[in-house]
Amino acid sequence: MPDQELTNLELEQKTINNSIDASQINKNRKCWMRSIEVTLTSKISKRQMKFSTEDKYQFTMDITGSKNLALNKDKGTLSIYNLEYDKVVEIMLLQYYQIEIKAGYKSIGDLPTIFKGQISYISQKIHSKHDVETYITFANTLVARYSQSRINFNLNSGINLYSALSYCCKLSGMGKNVNISPQLQKQFLKNVYNQYGTFSTVFDNLTSTSGNYQISSDESEGNVINCTTIADKRKIRIDPNTINITKGNPTVTSAGLKITLLPTFNFMPGDIIIIDNAMLNVSIRDAESVTTTFNTNYMDQNGQYMIISIDYHFQNRGSTFEFNITARALDIIKKIQTTQ
Repeated sequence: MPDQELTNLELEQKTINNSIDASQINKNRKCWMRSIEVTLTSKISKRQMKFSTEDKYQFTMDITGSKNLALNKDKGTLSIYNLEYDKVVEIMLLQYYQIEIKAGYKSIGDLPTIFKGQISYISQKIHSKHDVETYITFANTLVARYSQSRINFNLNSGINLYSALSYCCKLSGMGKNVNISPQLQKQFLKNVYNQYGTFSTVFDNLTSTSGNYQISSDESEGNVINCTTIADKRKIRIDPNTINITKGNPTVTSAGLKITLLPTFNFMPGDIIIIDNAMLNVSIRDAESVTTTFNTNYMDQNGQYMIISIDYHFQNRGSTFEFNITARALDIIKKIQTTQ
């Protein structure tokens, strides 16, 4: 008797060896109608200002950004064409500095949150007498809120790293966005710790002196800090239909796996993607490099690659709507961990 067909929600919740099968999640759902939604929230009045493709008279929007393992590198720029000057003034006066960016396809369902953080700067460029482009740069909350502020930390020896980072996050206002690995409770500060600088430098210094840890500032999934382990990472099986083949097949070189995907899923640095190695391009065009370049050495035997960084670019009226992902073979990462 055949198994009953699972609902989309059940498929998303069901994991086999901690993996998510994107081809099953997106089954019978095609990528149709791009959708972008940018929400700015005032830190004073808590009111919201939205820019969306659902607006009757929508602005032309161009969004570029990156998501990384490093705490202070998540950033990007929202470009809005011909935004009224009074809107720009309102954003500044009422401090509409909290920003959330959602992007995806209406046919797949709820839009995933690609970025969540705060605005770091606003400027305008005049192209002509009537055309003005507003640049709204954004960064993760820690960097945006404290990029100009100086702080002073004094932490006694014997406190575990988990408690120290929890204290930092509480002061920064991160709240429920924090997800610190319990494994950090096993690591203790051996000396009294004094730090004068920004929150990002405090995080970087705390972790660099107490072990090799992955520090992620990706607030789109409520995830800030992870211990560098493999067992607790999401494993996502890539649906071949979501690979942007117009950019060519995925490639593997010494720089890692390079793959361009449609935004059907909110990928995060630290995620492990599973892909059929038969789809990978490991060709070498330079005749002189044949004897010194071995791209196949950088493939994972099981087709599993951990995401190191993500560059995204979304346009509501342009041709670009994609994730550009860089990942490393899991075999290589495991060898690095065992040698430390």
